Order: sequence, then structure tokens, then C-alpha cells
Amino acid sequence: MTNLVIETTHGKLRGELRGDVAHWKAIPYAAPPVGALRFRPPRPAAPWSGERDATRFGAVPAQSRDPRIALLSGVTEKVVSDEDCLFLNVFAPAAPAPGGGKRPVMVWIHGGAFIMGSGSTPLYHGASFAQHGIVVVTINYRLGLPGLLYLGDLAPDRPEGNHALLDQIAALGWVRDNIAAFGGDPHMVTVMGESAGAISVAALLAMPAARGLFHRAILQSGASGLSPPTREDATRLARRVLAELAITVDDLAEVPIERLIAVQERLGQELGLGAFAPYIDGVTIPHRPLEIIREGGAAGIPLLIGSNRDEWNLFEVFLGAGTVEPFKLLLRERLGPALDRLVEAYRDAHADRSELRAWVDIVGEVVFRIPVIRFAEAQAGHGTPVYLYRFDWRSPAAGGRLGAAHALELPFVWNRFDLPMAQVLLGDGLATAQPLATVMHDSWAQFIKTGDPNGAGLPAWPRYDARRRATLLLDRESRVVDDPAGATRALWPEF
Repeated sequence: MTNLVIETTHGKLRGELRGDVAHWKAIPYAAPPVGALRFRPPRPAAPWSGERDATRFGAVPAQSRDPRIALLSGVTEKVVSDEDCLFLNVFAPAAPAPGGGKRPVMVWIHGGAFIMGSGSTPLYHGASFAQHGIVVVTINYRLGLPGLLYLGDLAPDRPEGNHALLDQIAALGWVRDNIAAFGGDPHMVTVMGESAGAISVAALLAMPAARGLFHRAILQSGASGLSPPTREDATRLARRVLAELAITVDDLAEVPIERLIAVQERLGQELGLGAFAPYIDGVTIPHRPLEIIREGGAAGIPLLIGSNRDEWNLFEVFLGAGTVEPFKLLLRERLGPALDRLVEAYRDAHADRSELRAWVDIVGEVVFRIPVIRFAEAQAGHGTPVYLYRFDWRSPAAGGRLGAAHALELPFVWNRFDLPMAQVLLGDGLATAQPLATVMHDSWAQFIKTGDPNGAGLPAWPRYDARRRATLLLDRESRVVDDPAGATRALWPEF
């Protein structure tokens, strides 16, 4: 791509060339959600005249500066955090597509428990996928209270909730309208996310407003929760926020963002890492996403989906054993006596029958693995191609305590072992990780291009179905296993 000045629907953008990949950064896809537009659905971005410099990243979404969060999210004190954050970035191969056609597109939705992270985090710079002939788009979206405070039951003029998801839909709309100018095919878009990003993808698959905006989906360590927050839950949280701030809905636009983040952090400490999540407001998300998928709401959209074997180890190692506490009462309320059977089964999996280790496993299951399996079952039930994996590569970092922890697959998928995050998570394992990273990265790229990850170096990967439950275990020696850990999977009832 020799022309780095691109005409978009809002104006001209001037990018830069780095090696064989062209970059355009900090492209506004919606108006700044500040002042009267705070806690409102995204509005169209204003057009500009002349050439807009698109060679530097914009502000990341307003978020906590807790150093532990910065370690996990890649956001540092050198990065500007602001409410004016609705930007996206494009990474495209510099060379024209063979035959003059358009290239497949991947839109990345970052994770971070809906309270941290950004589309400009160094791990997500899209050159590695662009070198496969893919046009990569990474996005910001509103986080925490700015993204997920629901006011529909407190103010009749605010029916729409889930503004974080509406931001994502606005970004996908921008891709539909503009990506062809960057060499991308708007009819071959894969939306891909991890953790909160994967939960977002699951919600988008169920949202009427997102239909037709993407054609394949990759969900890493996340899907629709087994018991997602309801409108009543979201309203209860909103009342709590207003009480903490001692204000009414009409005053929210004037509250300094620092005060909002302070309240957000207090609530997070009390309610745990799941304090902020998409909720069923009956407008943006009509009802439970899993039920919408079971009803065929996303039939025909191929999925690559999976989880990591030791998901919750990441949080227990870096944030402490207290991260399991908020889940104990919740699961007791939902499962009753069945919880005792679960705890015993997971204790039996450890030689010392440690109750803490059992609970770390259980929380990882309820937040990540079981929702992923249920979502895969629901989509595969309509004959749609679904490819299920479990990431089993155990890290030697932290004395081996991390295991195959949450987020550990990210440097493998992006093929980026040159970053501090990879060094922290993989430790001495970096020396032997590259072969698996190469085939994982290539397989993800193959799925983005074709809707099928096979043919890129991993063992033959069968489609998933609820009868065989074929799952690719990604490890130093990857292999396909039918229904891994099926005994504990079968113990989980419907919530």
C-alpha cells in the first residue's frame, strides 16, 4: 500500500509505513462520550477537513492506575487515560492483495474485566497478523462505570444500556463503511476477543444491532456467563453508585471522572473482578445470550472458541487468594447442596485435597470453561462449524504456580514473546514456547481467512459437537481429546 493517505467517511487520514505493514492510529469512530454524551449511546464522529495525523495512538479508556492492573493490561503511567477514548487503529499489509482483491479483516476486542486495557496495548499491535495478509483493527471502548452503568430504570429517556457493547458495534459499523479503503473486505470480518473481549463477542453474537457486521468469531477464555446480570441487578448497582456519589442521574454528566473511577474501584474491591459485565437490559440484549444462540440467533457464523486449563491461577497468584471469596456465597445461593459435590470433586483432583486449590479451579470453571463449552454446544447445535480448544501449556513462572493460567495463550496467539508481559507470564518457558506459538498463530490466521483453522501445523482439528465433544489440547505436544475433564463438566447443572 503505497498511498498512506486514506479517504474515510469522516475525512482523510495520514498513516505511516513500518516495514511491510502500514499503520493508522487513533481514528475516531464515534464522538467523544463526554459531558452530555456521558452514559449515552455513541454518537457519530464529527468530520474533519484536511489530513488528520494518524501516526500516534490516542488516549486509552479511563481506568484504574493500580500497578497490578497495569501489569496485566499493559497500560503504564506514560499512557494518557481519558474519557475521550473512542478510537480504533488499523494495521494493513503494505503490498496489494494478490489479483487486486480485498483482504480478510480481524477486529480485536481487548480483555481486562471491563475495567482495564486498550486497543493500543503493545501486545495487540497488529503487524504479526498483517504479515499473514490480514487487515487488523484494534479498538477502544468505554470501561467500568462509563461503559456499563445502567440508568434505564432511573431515567425514562435512557432506555439503552451496555454502552461498552454499543461502542463496539459503532466500531464495527465504521469497519463496514471504511475498511475497503484500507484493502480490507467488509464481507469477510472476524471479530476476536479474549476474556472480557470474548464475553463481548458472545454478547455481540446475540445482539440484533450487531447482525451482519461480522462473519466469523474467535472467543478466547470467555463467553456468555451462566447467570449474566439482569436489568434488576444493573439497576441495583446504579442506585448504589448514585448513593455513593450523593447525586441524582441529572448530575452524572458533571462528576469528575476521577470520582467515578474511585467509586468504581471501591465497588470492585467489594464485589470482585466480576463487578462490571454486560447485562440483559431487554433492549440492547433482549434476553440471555446463550438462549439466543440456542434459538439460532447466530447460526452460520463459525466459531473458534476455548479456555485455559488453569484460568483462575492468574488472579490467585497476582491478586491473592481472596479473589475466590465473592464467588462462594453466589454459588451457594445458586447451586445449594450441589456445590458440596462440586467442591469434593475438585478437591479430589489435587493430591493434598486442598480446598483453596479446589475453589481456584471452581471459579475458573464457572467464569470461563463451562460457559465456553455451553456456548460451543449451542452454536454447534445448528450445524455451524465450531472448533473448541483448551490451552494446557504450563508456565514455569512463579514457581510453576501459574500453570496454564488465564491470558497465558495471548503471546502465543499474537506470536509476541518480545514483550515484558510474555517474560513475566512465561519465565524460563520462553526458550521452548516458540514452536507452539508458531502453529497457534498460523491456525488463528487460517481461521480468520477461511473459517477453518486446519492446515496450519496443528493436529487435525475436528468440529465440535455435543456427542463427541472433540477438543484440541494445545500443549508442548498438542492432541485431540474427546470430552476432557468430562466427569467434572457433567457435574455442572444449569443455573
